Amino acid sequence: MEIINTVAQSVVIAGFLTGAFSYIVLTPLNKSIEGLRTIVQELKDELRYSEQRRHELQERVAKVEASAASAHHRLDRIDDVLGGVHQ
Repeated sequence: MEIINTVAQSVVIAGFLTGAFSYIVLTPLNKSIEGLRTIVQELKDELRYSEQRRHELQERVAKVEASAASAHHRLDRIDDVLGGVHQ
């Protein structure tokens, strides 16, 4: 009978230690991991938004450059028509 009591006490102690370890160590780790997961997701979303904005700005710059080149060609034609007398 004493062996059964010893085994039972060992099982109870092991269960208590497992529960305490889970509560003291694993619960805070899980909360930290969940917090990091949230932060990483926010960073991914921000990166996706920044990439979208960069792409939009890149398209706008290309349009502005094309427009500026067109304007320079028109100015060159005007200069040619006026005979370069703009000084």
